Amino acid sequence: MKHLLWVVGLITLCAGAWFTYKYMYTVEGKSDLVIAAVAFAISLICWGTFFFMRFREEGEQDISITKF
Repeated sequence: MKHLLWVVGLITLCAGAWFTYKYMYTVEGKSDLVIAAVAFAISLICWGTFFFMRFREEGEQDISITKF
């Protein structure tokens, strides 16, 4: 699950960068900025969830080690 979030976050980050590039250098792409913002938001959510799960798991391991 963690790796899937990492991959989806990376893909949506690339998609957001691509649509931002398209918006900046084309005249017609008004919806590209909205798509880029949504892609960046999805990427941020995926990366945040990934790091939250990772650090929570590491924190639980540290607590279990210090209990003994």
